[in-house]
Amino acid sequence: MRSSVILAFMALAGCGPTSDDATIDAGLGGHLREDASAAEAAAPIDQGPPPTGKLVIYAHTDTKLFKADPTVQPVSLTFVGTFDCVGGTGQDPSMTDLAVTRDGNLFGISGTAVYPLTVTGSTVHCASTWKLPAGAQYYGLTFAPAGVLGAAEMLVAANSAGELWAIDTQGQTTQVGTFGAVPANDGRGHTYKSTNVGKAWELSGDIVFLANGGSPIGFATVRDCPSPPASSNCNTVDTLVEINVPALALGNQSSVTKSVRGQVVKGAGCADAANQGYGSMYGIVAWNDKVYGFSRAGNFVAISNVDGSACLVANYASDKFAGAGVTTLAPVIGPD
Repeated sequence: MRSSVILAFMALAGCGPTSDDATIDAGLGGHLREDASAAEAAAPIDQGPPPTGKLVIYAHTDTKLFKADPTVQPVSLTFVGTFDCVGGTGQDPSMTDLAVTRDGNLFGISGTAVYPLTVTGSTVHCASTWKLPAGAQYYGLTFAPAGVLGAAEMLVAANSAGELWAIDTQGQTTQVGTFGAVPANDGRGHTYKSTNVGKAWELSGDIVFLANGGSPIGFATVRDCPSPPASSNCNTVDTLVEINVPALALGNQSSVTKSVRGQVVKGAGCADAANQGYGSMYGIVAWNDKVYGFSRAGNFVAISNVDGSACLVANYASDKFAGAGVTTLAPVIGPD
């Protein structure tokens, strides 16, 4: 893995998704429908004092982007458009995640590149392509808030080896931390297999960092595996960890995990009869005291950021989420 000095992200091209001609069906067993009614209810998301930036939540499948305004109840995901740089001949098969700046600008990541994104009509256009060094697969993407890795926000990606890397505008990477090692238990009464204890946490799906009024906070969904970064025989239930965002530093190879919040298991009072736990949270966003996960199985899950207890909000059947993102100015109520 090559590394280089990270360039600050200054005045980058913005985007303003306006295509609201499709809404995701929120019913259990539903699916992403481009002809659904906007009146169909989706996830209720707790509300709090709004920040000053754009209040938009994004989620995406391999090739399609959706968004929601979490200040409008009931929350509904609406179709934005189709990515024009993945899924085609000679292109990477999937956009693996999304990051959103404080100003609402979008950036996507695939297995080989980072893309500043703009939206025109129903096309999510990759305005440029920043090739990434070979040797790792990146599945999570977010922005470190201004003041953490420099005066401006900086892109940070995570991979299945449990590493976090800052990415510059040339696609060059510098390590800024790891997720650390799997403990014997999550502190909530859930143990990990002895074959996995002490091994590096793998990124299961996503990371999200928030500015939090100058006290940055972050979360990630990780998984315990016997042979990281190999994904075979891993725990099918994710674990939510809190990230010590101020500990990120260029060249850092130490853990930046602040605490294990808990395995993402069904919480008390949850009526979900199909799941006892939730995994493959390939996309996460944070809002107030919840982390909202979008899984590869099509599950939309509300997760307590205190103890990882969770409940299914909706399942989108055959549609598989690949990532999600929210502005770094989204409101957050920390778990401590």
